Amino acid sequence: MCIRDRFYSVDTNDDGKITFRKFKKSNLFQVLKVVDNEEDINKVRQYFSYEHFYVLYCKFWELDTDHDFFINKEEFSRYSGHALSQKAVDRVFNQVPRKFKSGSRDKMSYEDFIWFILCEEDKTTKRSLEYWFKVIDLDNLSLIHISEPTRLLSISYAVFCLKKK
Repeated sequence: MCIRDRFYSVDTNDDGKITFRKFKKSNLFQVLKVVDNEEDINKVRQYFSYEHFYVLYCKFWELDTDHDFFINKEEFSRYSGHALSQKAVDRVFNQVPRKFKSGSRDKMSYEDFIWFILCEEDKTTKRSLEYWFKVIDLDNLSLIHISEPTRLLSISYAVFCLKKK
């Protein structure tokens, strides 16, 4: 997972490669030097700590009810107490914001889940903004019409109201 996080931050083409140019532009080398000199790598918060890895792995394991190391759409829909609307879940599983690396159209791998979590937890990064923009852009026109967030939110609100009953 730590490797995936570093690639998430540096590999802006999402092709599984870091060029020397991107490596030089990133702070990855400096962070690696700090990690190398630190006895307790959990103190280096630039990238994930073991504790963060464990929490995310447990979230994945809880969702993966058949423990096949893949999450299907039904399992994923339970993420964070059904916090995502069904439309948002559909968009993620239609692989609109990002193609799954799992090799399966209807299964999210742990790597795919980590990518989703990175976008979910820090919505201030360019990567995350692009991800959520694609989720909200229901017409795939590279622009968001005023009705699109409303349609997503109304579905989420309906689910929230149902959970309250």
